[in-house]
Amino acid sequence: MQVQAILYEPALFPDELYQRALLLLDPESSARIKRFYRREDACRTLIGRFLPRMLLHARGVALADMKFAATEAGKPYIASRSSASFTTTGVDPSIAYNVSHDNGLIAIVSSANTHNPPAFTIGVDVMKVRIPGRETFTSFVETVGDQLTTLERRLISSAANEQIGLERFFWMWTAKEAYTKALGLGLGFDFRRVEFDPALDVLRVDGFVPKGWKLSKFKVIHGADVYQGVVAEFVGGDDDAVVISELDPHEWLTVLNATSFIQSAIQQLT
Repeated sequence: MQVQAILYEPALFPDELYQRALLLLDPESSARIKRFYRREDACRTLIGRFLPRMLLHARGVALADMKFAATEAGKPYIASRSSASFTTTGVDPSIAYNVSHDNGLIAIVSSANTHNPPAFTIGVDVMKVRIPGRETFTSFVETVGDQLTTLERRLISSAANEQIGLERFFWMWTAKEAYTKALGLGLGFDFRRVEFDPALDVLRVDGFVPKGWKLSKFKVIHGADVYQGVVAEFVGGDDDAVVISELDPHEWLTVLNATSFIQSAIQQLT
């Protein structure tokens, strides 16, 4: 499993680079990106489109041969021109991947996961640790309180200070998001079915610790901005779900600058 995180700063991402990158994407992706009203949203989506393409490029797949599709629930996967195969021609083993972005961070997880093709059972979610808008910490938590379990609300309210409570909340939320994205079931999944205890690093689904899952927590710090992320992957087996702490070594995590990433992508894909 590998995670690549791209740090995007609007002021350092020139329009000329954005326009050049758009020309390399397929017409459907390009048209969708252009529909964004805010340039920041368009750029984040643009970077997210290039991440899986660079994964395939590293496997020796030409840009013209890269094919992407999505399940009925909307989870994207690498498709093939051949209906007899789930992957782009020349990719072996298959690539399981998922993309997430929030504010100035765009992340992709990739794996040789083979469970439940074609989209595979893997998901990632990243979020900036902050209270949005003019909300207070209390009102912010209350806004999403109906998606938290009794234990989760207690862990937040009993935190030693607001910062710890905020961090606990975002570990809970990114774990829920990553797990449901891995399942690929779309937005209809009830978040209260998933409970994450960030104090003990325990995942429960419908009140029980699921078998065969691995959750990997990570942080990306950029100046004053702190991002928390979780990868959820079904790895199989009969062992209880394990949680990899954000404090453990993360050889699988790479952090890059958006401008240099896209410049390199244009050079290599052209």
